[in-house]
Amino acid sequence: MEMKRYLTVSEEKTLFKTVDGVAGVLAQRDGAWMLLLRQTGMRIGSLAGLTVADARHGLATNYLELKDEHAKGGNGYQIFLNKTSKACLRVLLSNRIEMGYTAEPDMPLVMGRNNQGLSIRSFQSRMRIWVDKSCIAMPASPHWFRHTLAMRIMSQSTATNKLGVVQAALGHSTADATMIYTRPNREDVALAMEEAS
Repeated sequence: MEMKRYLTVSEEKTLFKTVDGVAGVLAQRDGAWMLLLRQTGMRIGSLAGLTVADARHGLATNYLELKDEHAKGGNGYQIFLNKTSKACLRVLLSNRIEMGYTAEPDMPLVMGRNNQGLSIRSFQSRMRIWVDKSCIAMPASPHWFRHTLAMRIMSQSTATNKLGVVQAALGHSTADATMIYTRPNREDVALAMEEAS
């Protein structure tokens, strides 16, 4: 069975081009958190649990510490921050100020309304709005960015042990959980079907 729940390169470009084409603080915020998910592969619950202090610590150390209480199974882990993910954190930190919020260390990184952090349901709702606006045929959710990162590592990385890299990047405790990314992707299945016709 093929892996389906990820964004192709074309779908990803279309989505982010759509978000970037809209002016305003909310579009800027949404673009930053979506790109941060794409670059780090973290789950939406972990993103919702990030604080201003977590972001600052990540920028200082190049690693984002996902706390046990915000990680699946209660197993927190570290995520390496590349240049793009650090830029996303900086945007989210400055975005808070633009939205009129203080930068207290224990406050949520991604803000919604009424001095509250954006809820998981709100993240999902905002993603649906952008997917619909970009006319992507797939019903992508924030979790798809996690799969998208894994699929890119599998198809583009020059690492000797790609599967091990995916396991470490996604914080999987066992290799079995990572095996799903060895399935053929949508593009490979379509190409093979064309070649076989």
